Amino acid sequence: MNISLLSKWWWKLEKEEGLCQDIIRYKYLRNDTIHSVAHILNDSSVWYDMLKVKEIYLLGRTVWIRSGNITRFWKDAWLYQQSICEIAPVLFELCDQKDITVDKMRSGEVAMTFRRGLPKDLRNSWEHIWRDASSFPLNERV
Repeated sequence: MNISLLSKWWWKLEKEEGLCQDIIRYKYLRNDTIHSVAHILNDSSVWYDMLKVKEIYLLGRTVWIRSGNITRFWKDAWLYQQSICEIAPVLFELCDQKDITVDKMRSGEVAMTFRRGLPKDLRNSWEHIWRDASSFPLNERV
């Protein structure tokens, strides 16, 4: 029940307007998105607990790609039925940019790098994913 309650708070933070949401956004999300926010030392205990279930909440929501500026390349199921990190876990573990967004990846603003050279089978998998991602139509309206 606690996971459900905390997930609902994430949903309210994303979808509803109000004084409570404004305060939380100002305090914790001022320079971050829901995808990139991380625990810091002076977090409240409630916020700390919310961060523990953030990935569960993000897995259970529908992703609307639009411009790709908040859609996570590896962790959101935007290209296939599952996220790319679930489809290609070895590539995900080897990549240096685990939290890159789709628009930064496709624009070339950030180049995808891996911790070591990829053997032929992993290189082929990466090239297949990159071809699919490059040809995926994005809606440029935000």
